[in-house]
Amino acid sequence: MIRNIYFSNFFPTKYSVKRIVLATCVFLLILSLPIFAATPSVAVIYPELRAPYNKVFEDIADGIEKKVNGRTKRYVLSKDFSQKELNDWIRKNDIKVCVALGGRGEKAANQFTQDIPIVLSGILQPKSISHPGISLAASPDKLFAKLKQQKLNIKQVIVVYNPDKSEWLIREAQSAATKHGLELITYTTSSLSKSAKIYRDVFKRLRVKDAAIWLPPDSTSIDSRTLLSYVLEQSWSHDVAVFSSSPAHVNKGVLFAMYPDNLKLGQSLGAVAMEELNGGTKLNGMIPAEDLKTAFNKRTAEHLGVRFTSEDLRNYDAVFPSE
Repeated sequence: MIRNIYFSNFFPTKYSVKRIVLATCVFLLILSLPIFAATPSVAVIYPELRAPYNKVFEDIADGIEKKVNGRTKRYVLSKDFSQKELNDWIRKNDIKVCVALGGRGEKAANQFTQDIPIVLSGILQPKSISHPGISLAASPDKLFAKLKQQKLNIKQVIVVYNPDKSEWLIREAQSAATKHGLELITYTTSSLSKSAKIYRDVFKRLRVKDAAIWLPPDSTSIDSRTLLSYVLEQSWSHDVAVFSSSPAHVNKGVLFAMYPDNLKLGQSLGAVAMEELNGGTKLNGMIPAEDLKTAFNKRTAEHLGVRFTSEDLRNYDAVFPSE
């Protein structure tokens, strides 16, 4: 009898096996709950804008969310947002790192009461405290590589820029120009009127066929109307290639432009945020965007003697004039 009792306890019945399995599952679920609740979150804060302008920030946020496996919480900043409410939201949601987009996002992040890492984007350069981030300005290295692909025998790149807005980008461009065997010729400006005078002088002296003009993302060095029209008119008559960071410029006659792929930019920002969660990013301040799309003007290309095929055109994200 004793032997029978011992073995009946040692080998459970099929009903007791089910209870053991169920209890084990419940126990494991309970153990997983604190771990899940403690999973650190990445905040993505960005300005409230009307459509379609809001899509830029939403696409970047989607990219971040994809990269960090959904561990994001979004906070849309109205023009009259409450900093106190935002700070409370950061604390209540156990935010461990914040990706701040746009000038409004940067301003809000710099007034956090919580000491958490901040990653910036959606801007050309930070206005105040330096944080790691990725600018909306296209990488000069990528721009110059695309210029060389046009096989125009370009040896000089001329750029008019405002040091207050683009000095950091020009430093990047100097290194990129050396890498690609180009001479970067720079002119500093502080206003559109001064920029207009510089461009008039440039075209008066311009005699070589191996120069190209780079239009940086700087509203004091180029506009989208009068000065742009003048530069394009003169560059056409001088057979000078002009490239930019704005696809809208390509529609008006610029040879090509490179601009951020917002979803991929978000994924890169998500990677930086994860590095911050794991002990710090390798980024030192702001870097140009490397995840880029390209727009191309085939009419301008034909005028400059750039050869391209229908297959080449399919590799561009936008082609002008559109058919």
